[in-house]
Formats: sequence, C-alpha cells, structure tokens
Amino acid sequence: MSQALHTSSTGINAGQSEINVIAHNVANINTVAYKSANMTFETLYSNNLSYGSAATKDGGGTNPKQIGLGVKISGITRNFTNGTFVSTGRDLDTMISGTGFYVVKDAAGHQYFTRDGVFNVDSAGNLVTQNGMKVAGAKSIYSASGSDTTVKIPKNMLAIIKGDPNISSVKIQDLNNASITAGKVSVDLKDSSGNVTTVSVDIPSGDNTVAKIVSNFNSALGSYGVTFSAADGTISYTNSGSYDMSFSSSGTTSNFLAETGLGNSTTSNLLNEVVTLQDMINYNDKDAVSLKSTGIDENGIIVATYNDGSILTQYVDDSQALQWKYTTSDGVTIQGGDVTAQGSSIANANFAIELATMVNQEGLISLNNNLWDWGPDVGEIYYGIAGEMAFGSIESGGYEESNVDIAHELSNMISAQRMIQMNSRVFSTASEVMQTLAYLGQ
Repeated sequence: MSQALHTSSTGINAGQSEINVIAHNVANINTVAYKSANMTFETLYSNNLSYGSAATKDGGGTNPKQIGLGVKISGITRNFTNGTFVSTGRDLDTMISGTGFYVVKDAAGHQYFTRDGVFNVDSAGNLVTQNGMKVAGAKSIYSASGSDTTVKIPKNMLAIIKGDPNISSVKIQDLNNASITAGKVSVDLKDSSGNVTTVSVDIPSGDNTVAKIVSNFNSALGSYGVTFSAADGTISYTNSGSYDMSFSSSGTTSNFLAETGLGNSTTSNLLNEVVTLQDMINYNDKDAVSLKSTGIDENGIIVATYNDGSILTQYVDDSQALQWKYTTSDGVTIQGGDVTAQGSSIANANFAIELATMVNQEGLISLNNNLWDWGPDVGEIYYGIAGEMAFGSIESGGYEESNVDIAHELSNMISAQRMIQMNSRVFSTASEVMQTLAYLGQ
C-alpha cells in the first residue's frame, strides 16, 4: 500500500505542475506576442515482478508482470505559431508575419530576441523597445553573424543637393531628376534670308548615356555652328553659327525638352542630382529640418519623413546591398552612390531592422519583458531583414497578440483538476487500506 501512496502523489504533483503552466498561459492571454506553453507527461520506471519467458517447444511463453510507479513531466514545449494581428493605427507598432525574431540589445550590448514589435523613438533618435532596449540594424540582407549597429533616425537633418559633374557617363534611365523617353527632337534653323531648315535629332532609349544624347545633337547640328555639351549635372549648348535655332513642337516625339527645360533655356535643369546628408546637433541651425513622422515598410526598413516633405529611407539594390534613398521636397529621388551620409551619427545610422532565425527556436530561454535568450540547443543563428530569404514580412500599424487558445487552456485545466482529484482519491483509498491493516492485529 505504501507504493500506491507514492504513485498517486506523482500524479498529484504532475497535475499541479500542469495547472501552473496553464495559469501562466492564461495570465498572458493579452501579452504582446506571447507564445503558449504545453506540458506533456511520461511514465516512471516500472517495478518488474516477472520479466516473462519465451515460448518453448513444449510450453507457451509468458508476458512480463509490471507495476508502474507513477508519472513524471516529459517536457514543456512552446507553440511558436503566429498570433493574430491587432491593429492600433500606430506606425511604429509592427508584427513579423512569418519566421523571425527582432534583435534587441541592452545597455551592455548583450543581444536578446523578441517578437514584441511595439517600438518607440527616444530623444537621441534610437529605435527602442518599451523597456528602452535598442533595436539592432541589419548590416546585410542575410548573414551568419549579427550586426554591431542599431537603428537610429536623425532627428534634425541638412541635405546639400548639387548636380553630378560626371553626368556624361550616366545612363538616361538612371537620371534621378528626369524620365526621358526615346524618340526624336525637331530643330528649326533659320538663315539670314529667312529660309528654315528642319533637322531631326534622335533621342536614344534609356540604356544609353547622356554622352550619347550630346553626340547625336552634335552630329546633327555641328555643321550649323551649334555645339552641345554635358557638365555639372546639366546639358547645355552654344550657337556660334549664322543660323537662328529653335526647337519645334512639330515632329518632336520625345519628352526630352519637357524633362530638361532646354526648350526655354540654353542650359538644362539639373538632371542627375547628388545629395550629402548630415544630422544637425544644433537645433537652431536655420537650414536644418526636423523629423515629422516615422514609418516602417514591409521589409522592416524605416521611412523617415521630415517637415520640408523630404523622405529618407533605405532599399535593397540589384546586388542585394542596402543603399540610402533620399526624396527631395520636390519629389526628386536620389539614391545609391549619389547619396553620401555624414555627421556625428547619420554615417552610422541604420534604417533596416535586423531579424534573426535559428535552427531550433524551441531551444530559446524565455525571460521577462517578452525577451528570449540563447540556449545551448538553439543551434546556428542567422540574421537578415524581413521579406528576404527565410524571413517573414513586416506588418505595421499593429502588433502580434498572444497565441493562447483560451478554450484549449480551460479544457486542459479541467483535465488537470480531475487528474489531481482522482489521484487524491487513490491516495485516500491507499491510506484507508493501510489504516485497516494496522487494526487487524488488535
């Protein structure tokens, strides 16, 4: 009978442990991105009264005779399925739709992982969690090692824009202040007697360079004393001949004149603009513009809008590298190598939120504040940005809610309660039998 007491007590203890797990799940039903836990059980070692015997030529075999010694906790697993998106309308609230964890760092630089995407921007422009941990910025779209930088957004910025002096080598399709289509441009040349000669100039397709456009003009008009050139981000021409030159709308099939402004001037608009960006520490600088709003796109890349209407962000280029992208208040897009970042912090600013994934996410160790830490069975950790490789995309304007299924938890709680009650009944029965045996000798 004493063994029955010990066996039933294992059932009582196991049931109490399961209720503790259920209680934690239910308590976190409204916790951002909480992942529910589930407890499983397995049998304890059995007491073998007989191991059984094999059949022989003259007799049959016997099965083992065993009495189990109770139950123990087999494991506590985590359910990492996505929770439902909860809309808040707040631009800095985000959810990872799919695989991945945000990477955050404490004051000592130790990294943690979280699915909690409720972020803020602190007084220094750092993107931080609600507990003040800095959000890591990705150094590339996929890497076997984490980044040393964090996401930082310039609160005040100055943009110095100028034309690219090397415009001749720029392809038409890469001009960031024009969208020139192929076609023809008609030029009227009037001599001293009033006779008009119309010359047609080909505007090549976007794969050609500005130098090709200039060459075509010079080939067609050079004999009339009209010379075209490209320098300092503009196309210009001089007329040293005896002909009065004018552009004609008749026969012109390209938008070249409208995009460059050459129809009204001998020098075009700035066609390929470059920009130098720098963050301003002095808030009283008359040329600085302050940050107006901050958003996050589906790749987890910050989109910063400033009070003059300009926008600063990053993008992934054709070589899979992260590049700056700046849109002026006039709507001109300047990106890639045409953007230079300078200043005390913007040169190291990172606008792409880093995500992490691992071989075994159930090996992570759960901490407080919605954080996870590395565990010995996690395996390799890989880093990158949302929407690339194996990482999920980012949904902004809301957060991920807990994935606790309350009906499932209540069902498990009733089952655990009955488990304790029934084992308690066995415990009481064994105790009563022992009491009866104790009185047999009286």
